[in-house]
Amino acid sequence: MWPRFYRLTVTPERISISVAALLTLVFNNIFFHSIWALGGWSLSLPLLALLFLVNVVICGVFSISKLQKIWLCSLLLIASSSQYFMQQYGIIIDKGMLINALETDSHEVAGLLSLSMLPYFALYFVLPAVAIVWVKPQQTTTKSAVIRYSMLLLIALSLIALLLQSQYQNYAGVFRQHRYLKHQAVPLNAIAATLGLVKSKVASGPPVEFQRYALDAKVTPRANNSAAKPKLIIMVLGETVRADHLGINGYLRNTTPKLTQRKLINFGAVDSCGTATAISVPCMFSYLNRANYDDTLAKNSDNLLDVLQRAGVNVFWRNNNSGCKTMCNRINNDHSFSHFSPTPCQEGTCADIALLYNLKQQLTALPVDDNSIFMVLHQQGNHGPEYYKRSEAQHKLFLPECTSNLLSQCQPQHIINAYDNAIVATDTLLDATITLLDELSTSFDTAMLYVSDHGESLGENGVYLHGLPYWLAPAAQTQVPMLMWLSDGFTKQKGLNTACLQQQTALSHDYLFDSILTMFEITSQSKRRELDFINGCIS
Repeated sequence: MWPRFYRLTVTPERISISVAALLTLVFNNIFFHSIWALGGWSLSLPLLALLFLVNVVICGVFSISKLQKIWLCSLLLIASSSQYFMQQYGIIIDKGMLINALETDSHEVAGLLSLSMLPYFALYFVLPAVAIVWVKPQQTTTKSAVIRYSMLLLIALSLIALLLQSQYQNYAGVFRQHRYLKHQAVPLNAIAATLGLVKSKVASGPPVEFQRYALDAKVTPRANNSAAKPKLIIMVLGETVRADHLGINGYLRNTTPKLTQRKLINFGAVDSCGTATAISVPCMFSYLNRANYDDTLAKNSDNLLDVLQRAGVNVFWRNNNSGCKTMCNRINNDHSFSHFSPTPCQEGTCADIALLYNLKQQLTALPVDDNSIFMVLHQQGNHGPEYYKRSEAQHKLFLPECTSNLLSQCQPQHIINAYDNAIVATDTLLDATITLLDELSTSFDTAMLYVSDHGESLGENGVYLHGLPYWLAPAAQTQVPMLMWLSDGFTKQKGLNTACLQQQTALSHDYLFDSILTMFEITSQSKRRELDFINGCIS
């Protein structure tokens, strides 16, 4: 027979209080350092006491149920995971970050995993979880358990009310001026983010009826333009590229050696619609603007690709990323390119140059008609934290690179080296795209548009990656590059004044929808001239 091991017998309330203390004191280093910097002990002690009482209430939710240990272990997993990623990448936990995490694919998840996580989770999750399982809850009657739980809840809530009443002015001012604090308090941040996401889903009610937009959209060619050829526009949708790291934008390093030799229309830094792909991609293809963006409406309405297709444009999407966030659900998705890669790869893991494999053959094999073509190439770009994997040997101009996904353990310059080399790889992709379009200009009037979805923090102020709330995000996450290349035929056919285009400033993702419609000479009563940077430069 197995020996009977001693198990400490403790009341359920004491177990909950002990775990609440553990959550408050062990998993809130970032929160503590933030409030300490703002007010020392005079602010830190009352706020930590308040957080402890809130955690007591959270931990006590199932203290009179057999679910208590499962709930407490779940809280430990939430807390340890939140603290790990906040410490490693300087992020905060809010609804937007939760949405971003839920839409992360397996390749992206793998890029965040490392062996160093094993000892961390063994110490901060497995060990305390084992202790919770080992402790034996004291047996008591249901009536007694309910009374004791009610007393615990009453005392905790009373003390919370007392603290809030006595410190309200201090708390209100601090949290109003430093909104990020509530997203650092563990595990309250993750619970609040989850409840916020659930609330937004419930508030949206039953499935939204699909909204049609620009039903009258049609191609209206310019008069006296009988020599015009079908248009071929390739949009390269960048990933995680910040505007200030492109050589053509004045960056001290020449990260764009090939583009420097090209005749481009460079719009410099433009404002992204979000700080994460899950928001920016649906937003930039939607007719909605950043100010009035609604994720549910955007995904249940006609987007730019739908309108183009309805107007007679052949629309295609090639994906080397985590997906199109529903934007390409109703158009042609071309998955063939990965099969032509010299090195076998799957979508989302190929070198971005693979997006061009067999593209010329595919385009020239389309039925001969007057229909124009819009092709979106969704690249991996600078997707982190493993930036070094986004460039090949010929692109690695800046060494040494950070070759770890634990960016906080790399030297800052090594992180920047790896990130900049990934931009060199994008420079090669864009240059090759232009070469392809130039070759096809005998059959099409060709153009290329490049724009990134959002930027990236590289360790400035201890922040890595992206996904911060827009109000808190630095320019590194919200300022992205946008540029165009136009063939001579496209410029002449459209009557475009390229000098005028080059003078367009203060642009953002909001301008993409209407401007791209104008590039295809599509008219509609729904078009907004104030969000069209192309129309004003047509002579």
